[in-house]
Order: sequence, then C-alpha cells, then structure tokens
Amino acid sequence: MDILTFIIVTAVLAGVTYFVRIIFLSHALVFLYVALMVILGISLGNKAGESLGEFFFADRLGLIFYVVLVIVSLLSAVHYIKFVHDRRVVPSSVALHNAGTILFTGAIVGVLFTSHFGTLWAFMEATTLGASVLIYHNRNQDSLEATWKYLFVCSIGIAIAFAGILFLGLAAHKVGHIDFTFAAIKTEAPRLNPIWLQACFLLVLTGFSVKMGLVPLFNVDIDAKDASPSQVGASLSSVLMNAGFVAIYRFYDAFSGTTILPWMNRLLMITGLVSLFFAAAYLLKVKNIKRLFAYSSMEHASLVIIAFSCGGVGYFAAVLHLIMHSLAKSSLFFQVSQMHRIYASKMDDGIGSYLRINPLGGLVLLLGFLSIIAMPPSGMLITELMMFQALVAKNFWWLAVLILILVLVIIYGLAVRLLGILFLKKPLAKINTGGASPYESILQLGLILAVFYIGLFRPDFIVRNIELALKALPL
Repeated sequence: MDILTFIIVTAVLAGVTYFVRIIFLSHALVFLYVALMVILGISLGNKAGESLGEFFFADRLGLIFYVVLVIVSLLSAVHYIKFVHDRRVVPSSVALHNAGTILFTGAIVGVLFTSHFGTLWAFMEATTLGASVLIYHNRNQDSLEATWKYLFVCSIGIAIAFAGILFLGLAAHKVGHIDFTFAAIKTEAPRLNPIWLQACFLLVLTGFSVKMGLVPLFNVDIDAKDASPSQVGASLSSVLMNAGFVAIYRFYDAFSGTTILPWMNRLLMITGLVSLFFAAAYLLKVKNIKRLFAYSSMEHASLVIIAFSCGGVGYFAAVLHLIMHSLAKSSLFFQVSQMHRIYASKMDDGIGSYLRINPLGGLVLLLGFLSIIAMPPSGMLITELMMFQALVAKNFWWLAVLILILVLVIIYGLAVRLLGILFLKKPLAKINTGGASPYESILQLGLILAVFYIGLFRPDFIVRNIELALKALPL
C-alpha cells in the first residue's frame, strides 16, 4: 500500500464509520484501520529514506514516531471498547468518535510523512478537526467549552504558522521560484534572507506550540486533555505531541545550514525554559489527576525542546525521550479511566488507597510515576542525563541548575498527589471495585516495562534509526 492510497482510504473509511450505528462493527472498522496502518508501516519500512512522490517520503524520523502511533492507536481502540461498555455510550456517539479517531490518526500519518511544507500545514490543520470531535465525546458543558476553545485557539495557532510559511514564500520569491519541499528549501536556505527565515521560524514555533503543549498556546491543550475521555488524553499527550515536534523539526532542519541556527537554538531554549516554569507553577496547585498528567506532559515537552536546542547529544536525547514519554504517559492516562470507574472522581482528594483497592492498577500508577519523574530503572533518566550533559557541554551551567530546580519542584508536586492516591486512606464515597480491569492494566504495564527496557538496554535498532534520522543535523 502506498501513502497516497492510505490517505484516500482514511477519508473513505472515516466517512463510512460515521454512518455505522452497530457498535461492534464500528469498533471493528477501527481495528481494520489499525491493521492497514501496520501494512503501510511495513511498506514504508522497506522504503526508508526514499521519496514517495511529489508530496511524501519515507522519512526515518516519521517512521520512528509512526511505530509509536500504531501502538498507541491500537491500545486506545482496546480501551475505548471498555469505556463504551461501562458508560453505555449511544451508537451515534460511538460512530462519531471512531470516525474522528480515524480522521485524527490519518492526519498525523500525513504530518509524519509529508515532504512538503504546504501539505504539512494542511495535515496539521486536519488534526485539529479530528481532535475536536474526540474532545467533544462526553457532550457536557466542560467538553463543549474545551472543544470550542481548542478549535478557536488551534485555528489561531495554525493561522500563525501559515503566516510563517508565507514569510518563507516571500524569502523564496526573492531568489526565484523554489519548490516548497523540505529538501529544496534546505538546499536553497543559505541564499534566503535570514530575517525572513527568523520570522518564519518564530511564527511556526508559536503556532505549532498548541500541538506540542508549549508556551504560549498551551492552555487549550490542558483543557482538552481534562475534558476528553482518558484514551483521547493519551493520544493528545503522546502522538499529537510527537506530530507537533516533527512539524517544528522540519523547519529547524531546513534552516539548520544557515546563519540563524544559533538564534533558533536560543529561541527553543527560551521557549522550553518558560514552558517548564509554567508547568512547575501550575502543577503545584492542581488537584485534578488528568490535568496533573497534562502539566506533566508539558514538562516533558519542555525538556525535549531544551535538549534539542543544545544540539549534539541533545538531538538524540530529545527524540528518544519523546518515544518513552509517549509510552509512559499513555499508560497513565489509560489508568485514569479505571480510577474514574472505581471512585467516580478525578480529584485527588476523592481517590485513596489505590494500591490496596486495585493492586495491578496501583502498580501501573506507581511504575508510571517512577517513569515520568525519571527514577531508575526508567529510560527517561538516561535521556534527562543526556540533556544535562548537552547543557554542560555548551557551558550552560546556570541553566542546568535552574532546570534541575524546576524539575525537582515538579517531582514534588507529582509525588504529593500520586503517592497520596496510592497509599493514603481517605474518607471516600462508595467504591466500585468492579471498575478494575486486569487486562487493561496488563496492557498498560507492558508500555511501562517497554520504557524500562529501552532505558536499561537501549536496543540497537532504536539507537541506529534515531541516529540515521538525525544525521543531517549539524553537530
């Protein structure tokens, strides 16, 4: 299967799924789509590094995050079956959600494999439409407000990014006609006016910050993860964050051979530091578990951008950190769904003794907590150490100390909430122990163990593919 055919099938299957009102069949269509994703992945893997026509290419970075997308999509589909059963979701809502899932996932596939700045922007806009359908799922006041906020602010962000692409077009026009593919722009970038390139990158970073969960457009991302079902929050905190990173990376890579490289690194560093500060400040006060994990995702997005801005080993650390964060954070969001079924609450003061009431789910929460705070044997400890290594190599000692302080503040905020949920006895309302789901927890535990495995053994095929994906960047 080629990528263009897959995009067409995505649109057709999303349309068909919308009209299917038999719940079992609706779920089956999503699993069929995931199977098609696996087939496409095998096809693209055999063509790694090759062009796939005018608008697509089998990019290694895209392939890395595509594997993560397939894994998260499959587990989200599995968890949604249980969600539908427990919440007695009506067939029309299931149909709309599953159609939105296919549209959202297909748009991310387009972001990962497009080789053209124009189509990159179009696919990123499509993720907004797909995500909005998913956020509105619960059809209450909170989800409606979050959906409209997400649509409005994301549209502003995408418009800002489009303005950046217009500046790039203006720069290209000054030197004659240039194809808007990544390769063509990268080749011609040293001839382009650096002022226009700086304006382009600033606007693109600002616009796509809404997808990655960074300053300045991070608030709607937090609200969306809170108001949507937990499996949707998992996707927004993992695969959509990855897509936002890839979009920013494409512009960074294209301009990396020009004189604005140091300026881009400073801008990324400032964005990461400010985002990390806001994540720490908000996380200390929040009591809503879903928002807690949402701000934790903002923290990790900040660390990724900071590491990437340092270059060298920081490039590698950023990509590997995103992979592991996607797996760990997805498992935690999936687990929140069980917690809500048991306690009918997502506030930390309404959840207690979780390790005793749901031992397997509590184990997932405990190990997931250790993963996201980068405690051994979490693989994220390795990537965060690489980040500090990159900072020291650049003689950013004072920044390393500041980042360490902010990270410790975040760890404290997470520990106070999550350890209380796991171990403290609290005056609780009636508890539904039947809400625990061992098979769901086993799947989530598998994701966390994968994070531990990557950190302990750093498999050669992962390391090799990341190095090949980043080899074009300056040292």
